[in-house]
Amino acid sequence: MSKINEEGFLELSGVNQIGVSNDALNAQRFPILQGMSPLNLRVLNQYSRIMHVSKGVEMMHAGDTPHDLYFIAEGSIAVAKQHAGKMKVIAQLKAGDVYGEYGALRGKTRFASIYTAQDSKIIRIDLNSFQQVIDADEDFRTRIFKLMKERMLNSFLSGHPVFAGLDQGERMGLSQGLTLIDLPRDELLFEAGSAASDHYMILSGEAEVRVRSEKQEMVVEIRRDNDVLGETRAAKGSKYAYSVCAVNNLDLLLLNQAAMLHIKQLAPSVLPLLAQFMTKQAKKTTVAIQKTRKTS
Repeated sequence: MSKINEEGFLELSGVNQIGVSNDALNAQRFPILQGMSPLNLRVLNQYSRIMHVSKGVEMMHAGDTPHDLYFIAEGSIAVAKQHAGKMKVIAQLKAGDVYGEYGALRGKTRFASIYTAQDSKIIRIDLNSFQQVIDADEDFRTRIFKLMKERMLNSFLSGHPVFAGLDQGERMGLSQGLTLIDLPRDELLFEAGSAASDHYMILSGEAEVRVRSEKQEMVVEIRRDNDVLGETRAAKGSKYAYSVCAVNNLDLLLLNQAAMLHIKQLAPSVLPLLAQFMTKQAKKTTVAIQKTRKTS
């Protein structure tokens, strides 16, 4: 049987069994459903099924395509990411919690893997019915998006080299005061020469870094998860040195003055690591920009 060892790593095994759901979803058992209309609850229940899952089953794998939405009726779930060649547990979910919201809302591959930490009873909701309900229920949509953003930040902070040394309490404290931005595909984040005040870190998605030569605008780099944007400045630091466009939908952590103050108050040890990370990227970007302008 699988277990979580003293270092917080997961050892895995298990088998999945499936049953049928009737009206198992209600606000008494699942707080995130509070205030939902009887009609919307009926839709969710109609397109759900109960899964009896033994301990140690990998319900979702990091990198998987979007699944449905899952409610934990009994048991518990471990959220884990690869760390030093092993699966490191970064969060525990219990009965009454929900998971799978990131894939359902964003349509992207998962950040982390999901395992049953003990024998569990899981209610699986069809993705299409979930989308129907969040389109009809603005309050539920707001709650599920808030939950998703908190978890995205926790997952990002736990895996990024700048923040990885923080404990779970520090990560949760930071995540409550930080802001995420969703930038749609083909949208500009900022343009070269515009006033520079903020930095950004990529939680998911891809971004084109563009510079303009005498002849045309050139893509000098594609940046992905965990990278930084806005670190290279011109005009004595007052303007952005390049433009950024979303290749696909980008989830970004905004590092403005308020965010930096929040980090300084809760995790001051992070600031020199963050500065070092940005300086290293800025040097690489400067070289790439100079090279592009010389050859184009």
